[in-house]
Formats: sequence, structure tokens, C-alpha cells
Amino acid sequence: MTSQNPDQDSDQIKLIEQTKKREHSNNASVLIVDDTIYNVQLLSLMLIKQGYQVKQATNGLEALDKVNEHLPDIILLDIRMPDINGYEVCMRLKANPKTKDIPIIFISSVEEPSEKVEAFSVGGVDYISKPFQLIEVLARIETHLRLCSLQKKLQEQNEQLQLSSEVLSRSLNQERELSQMKTDFISVVSHEFRTPLTTIQTASELLEHYEWTKEEKIDQLHQIQAEVKHMTALMEDVLFLSRTNSNKSKINFTNFDLLMFCSQLLRQMLRSFGQSYTLQSSLTIASDSSEVISIENYHLCSDLPTLMVRMDEKLLRQILTNLITNAIKYSLQDKTIEIDLAIDREQATFVVRDRGIGIPEEDLENLFNPFYRGKNVSTLPGSGLGLSIVKNCTNIHHGSISVKSQLNSGTEFIVILPIYGDRIARDD
Repeated sequence: MTSQNPDQDSDQIKLIEQTKKREHSNNASVLIVDDTIYNVQLLSLMLIKQGYQVKQATNGLEALDKVNEHLPDIILLDIRMPDINGYEVCMRLKANPKTKDIPIIFISSVEEPSEKVEAFSVGGVDYISKPFQLIEVLARIETHLRLCSLQKKLQEQNEQLQLSSEVLSRSLNQERELSQMKTDFISVVSHEFRTPLTTIQTASELLEHYEWTKEEKIDQLHQIQAEVKHMTALMEDVLFLSRTNSNKSKINFTNFDLLMFCSQLLRQMLRSFGQSYTLQSSLTIASDSSEVISIENYHLCSDLPTLMVRMDEKLLRQILTNLITNAIKYSLQDKTIEIDLAIDREQATFVVRDRGIGIPEEDLENLFNPFYRGKNVSTLPGSGLGLSIVKNCTNIHHGSISVKSQLNSGTEFIVILPIYGDRIARDD
């Protein structure tokens, strides 16, 4: 059944067109679901004249298929239909995350209050009784499209506010972290610089006011040079960390022989730390032909295969130097430091393992924060910058780092770095 006075409806619709500018888009789509063909045709004609895109369905299953093909902006849904009724159609649409927000207006000849209550309980936004007035149908559609549009705008604004809140929260956290970092920097640097400056001042005063033999003067000068070297290294670490934290450090790829690089670095560190520690190295190369090459203590070998890689040599040096230095620093003398290297086609895995004092479990979470030092290393010298530099270098190189540790048993750091470009591995 339809309107009781079509001419009156037509006049009212024209009046709405003249006095009211619709807020919805002219391309808004409406799905009409009714098993009475006349109702579908009449509603379609009216809505098409108002600029709507109209889809039609004469039963519930067809309606569900039409919704899956193209999501309408609003649905006019009859209750009494063959196959499945309008309530079931509505419940299925509301259960689907993709269709749950489509407003559904029920149109039915059923006048029972319980039926209307059921229509709203299953998710309908409105209920129009047959015989309907065309002007009423149009007004209800207009109203719910506007409400839907306002709800979407409100949701978008809420999402923007949420995003702005998250950005503000991150900014505040970064500001607090920066402030704390500045405080830590002043504390650490003042402490780290005070001792060498005092040593330099004392040595220079002694050189000025006392008579020294040539050998004694050289010893004093060497002490001054060592303290200056320590201060310079600390300042370079601070500057490097500052550049990486401010994203000013960029990856700089070069082609170099990874095995020669690692071998030379390990031999250099052996010379620097003397014979107090033992370095053990192992090498595993998985070749393209599934052949595995294994070499023990490769840093002592003179006939290593050539293994060209494309990586950032400077970042790699920072990573390995800091990890090996820490392994030596936090191990007792005469202990063994193990450096394992595994290569496959896509990545290089570096493992630095010591048998030192270990890291307390509660310190692991903050281990890579600048200036952070474990609770069990307070008597040992250090600035707390080394592992933060390692972490930043690893991130810049798009790699990963993990740590395993047990108190008084040792610590193991695992760094995985991608190998870019083609690598060449061949025996000499």
C-alpha cells in the first residue's frame, strides 16, 4: 500500500525542494526492499527525482546480495517478506562490521506495538507505517542521512582529537625524556670530565714547579695525553649519540670485505687490551649451493675467503667495538670473549659473548637508554653511552639487537644486520 493522496504528497515534495537545501550528497544511494512491486516502483521514482541512486530487492536474500555488491547509504526495509523477514535481514546486517552502520528504516503495514519495538531492538533507526506518505518517507530519509553524516563527522573529529592527544602525549614524553637526558648528560659528563681534568691540572702543575728527569716528564705527558684521549672519546660518543637521536645520521653503504674487516678489528682490539683476555672467534657461511663453511678463530687465519658485502662500515665498527669493549670491561681478567659471525645470503649475525658479571634482570628493560648503567657496575668506569650507541647504529642499519644475561655467568648480545646488494664469497 502507498500514499492516500499522491497529489498532495507531490505538492509537499515540491515545497521541500524550494525551501530546503538537502545536506546529503546527490549521489546518496538507497536500497528499497519490499515484496510489493508497486511500492518499490513508486518509492524508486520519487527518490530518483530527488537525486538519489536507487537499488531494488524483492526479498531478504536478494537484499543481502545487493548490499554485498554495493554498500548503500540507507535501506528502506519491509518486514513481511518470503524466505527471511526484515528483522532477520536487519540482524544479519548489524552483525557484519562492514554493514552495521548503515541506517535501516522499516516500512510495514503491521501496527502492533510489539512489532515496532522489535524493529528498533534489532537495530532499525525508524519505523514507517503503511499506507505511507511520500513526503514522510522523504523527510525520514533526509533526517537519518543527516544524522548519519553528523555521526561520521563526529567520529572523524573524535579520531582526530584522539590522534592529536596521542601526538601531544608523545611530544610531552619526548620532552621529558630530553629533559632527563640533559640532566643525565650534565651529571655524567661533569663526573667523567672532572677526574681527567684534575689529573691534567695536577700533572701540568708538577711539570711547572718541580724538576723532573726526562723519563719522568715523558710519563707525565703520557698521562696527560691519555686523559685527553679519554675526554675526546667521550665527547665523540656524546656527539655521535646526539646525531643519531636527531636523525641526522644517515646510512652510508660501501662495498668491503666483511671477513677482513672483522679479522683486523679483532686483532686491533687484542693489541689494545693486551694479553689479559682471550678472544675466540667462529665463522659460519651458508653459501648459495647449501654448502656450509665453518672456520674457528678466523681472526688468526691468514687465508680467509673473500666475502664482499654492502653495509655501513662505520656503523658496524661502532657496534662491534662497543660490544667487545663492554664484554672485556665487565669480565674478569684471563676470561674468554667469544665473537661468532654467521653469514647467509640476506643477513649477517654477530654474537658477542662473555663470562663476566652479567646484567640484573630488572636492568634489561632500560639497558639501551642513554646514560643508563646497571646496578652492579657502579664501581666500574663508564658513561652508559656504549649500548645506546649500539642500539641506534643497529636501528639506522635496519637491523635488530637482543640480549641474554645471567648474573655472575655472563652476557650474550646478538646483532642481526641485513646485507644489501649482491655479495661475493669465494675461496682464495
